[in-house]
Amino acid sequence: MCGLCGVVYSDPKRPVDRDMLHHMTNMMSHRGPGGAGYFVDPGIGLGFRRLSIIDLETGDQPISNEDNSVTVECNGEIYNYKELRQDLEAADHRFRTHSDAEVLVHLYEDYGVRCVDFLRGMFGFAIWDSRHRRLMLARDRLGIKPLSYAIKPGALFFGSELKSILASGCIDRQVDAGAMKELFAVGFVQAPKTLLCSIRRPPPAHYLLHENEKITIQRYWDHSFPSRGEEGFQRSAQEWAETVRDKLEESVRLHLRSDVPLGCYLSSGIDSSAMAGLMSREISDPIHTFSAAFEDPLFNEIGPKRIFTDFSGYNLRHHITTCRTADFDLLPEMIWHREDPNISSEGIPHMLLARMAAQQVKVVLTGEGSDEPFLNLPLSVRQLIANIPFLRKKYSRSSRAFAAHATMDLSRYTQIIDNASHRSYDDLFSDHLSNIHSSFNDSEPHFFLPKDFEGRNRFAQLQYLDINVRLSDFITRTLDAASMAYGLEARVPFLDHEFVELCSQIPSDLKMRGLQEKHILRRALEGVLPAEILKRRKRGLSAPFWPWQGLLPEFVADALSESRLHTKGYFNPHSVRHMLQQHQNGKANFGRELIGVLNIQLWDDLFVQGCRPS
Repeated sequence: MCGLCGVVYSDPKRPVDRDMLHHMTNMMSHRGPGGAGYFVDPGIGLGFRRLSIIDLETGDQPISNEDNSVTVECNGEIYNYKELRQDLEAADHRFRTHSDAEVLVHLYEDYGVRCVDFLRGMFGFAIWDSRHRRLMLARDRLGIKPLSYAIKPGALFFGSELKSILASGCIDRQVDAGAMKELFAVGFVQAPKTLLCSIRRPPPAHYLLHENEKITIQRYWDHSFPSRGEEGFQRSAQEWAETVRDKLEESVRLHLRSDVPLGCYLSSGIDSSAMAGLMSREISDPIHTFSAAFEDPLFNEIGPKRIFTDFSGYNLRHHITTCRTADFDLLPEMIWHREDPNISSEGIPHMLLARMAAQQVKVVLTGEGSDEPFLNLPLSVRQLIANIPFLRKKYSRSSRAFAAHATMDLSRYTQIIDNASHRSYDDLFSDHLSNIHSSFNDSEPHFFLPKDFEGRNRFAQLQYLDINVRLSDFITRTLDAASMAYGLEARVPFLDHEFVELCSQIPSDLKMRGLQEKHILRRALEGVLPAEILKRRKRGLSAPFWPWQGLLPEFVADALSESRLHTKGYFNPHSVRHMLQQHQNGKANFGRELIGVLNIQLWDDLFVQGCRPS
């Protein structure tokens, strides 16, 4: 896990400014406190910050092949690198290190851009092919690791973080009005957009090629689902449970490959408990587990319920941090690391958790990403739940999914993931932004759906959209930003692409049994987890929009002041003041809107004005 950046020029003789490259690289020092590495030739410059996890002695990057014709830098981990290395050595490739990244060099030598087909892992990497003067950028299949780029006349800048690209001093900072509208519509900015017009992100499972002054972007993987009536009923429920457990155990074993200590995030639910339980079967030393409690009892799941560490028979060392209202002061720092803010403040408990864990270990396994592979429910049940007020309130997000129309498109999906997506924010934005928004064609697709999409059952369609939209742009983006802020590597075994592919074939009625979600996963984990935990319903790590009553923190009051709102020009000061008054008086709940406005105001300070958090 590290940070990479660089620049490639169309002019092969154009020299790279080394001071600029160093500045870009050091902007990500938090991602790689172990040191920096560089590769510079005419027309190309690569910079790298390293967090040493595998091959502590010789695993520095960028790394090249024997004749230096292929050079690579990789942020992330290639979990099957040992198996790949064995095959490559059998084909007479010579290795100079024991790192996972070096397999990319030799895979590219043999297979070119199809090298990505062989990888199991999380990654954003850059490969420079000097013979063809080709730069290849690629993201992992599920978008676990971030990667951004900016195209300028005669140049392509790239980096693990947007701020690294800005540090080049060559990129303008015009705000993307469409991305900002999207942020309030669905709660986050969807790839390939960022909040800056000049910077874009390759979607998950895509690679970008810069060659002969041309740039092409290509998808290299997509997960498939059975068509209606073709689900895998050839296996019994018990056979499916055993298959799921075997594959998950394999994924965890691969994710435990490390030359430094590992730990595990732990909540009261099944997902993170599964990680701790499976880890305890593989590691003899005590496993450090890390949990976040909340000062607000409505959000505190580490409280009256027993969690995994409360049960005997497991060798665990538990650590707890408490998220308090005063920790809202971390919001500017969270935005600095996340870069594209979302309509949330849940990155704060993630940061507190990472800060605590980083004091004990360098790597943690997490239960993130388990929801998406197991999303499903029969139509009759979801319609029933959608019409029962009590259940609609208890399962708010699920009930929106249950009530979804038979035709599942991106517009319908955004209403499911965020019940505010149907609201109009015309009054919230300034006249200038509203005029720009009125010229947009909202019917334009954000990405193209696969040809067989209409032939899939409705929940397979919903699951596909969840994995391709919300997962990488919201879930893993927050996880990566919060963990790497403290030089901590967060791994997600549930998002091993082979495990995801397996889960896509599981029949719908085994994913959901009645109102019990993840039925087959619970059955697979029998004997691994206590029955009390197996019966619990999902409750993920979340945070309130934080109390807006009483005296606001100074930085909040300043950001939402009429003068600051007017100066920045994104929002209507009168509308914001009205929302704040209504919210503080208890007449309406505008927590979502207020945190969104605040996040944008702070984001402008950090990325448009060019300041850094104190």
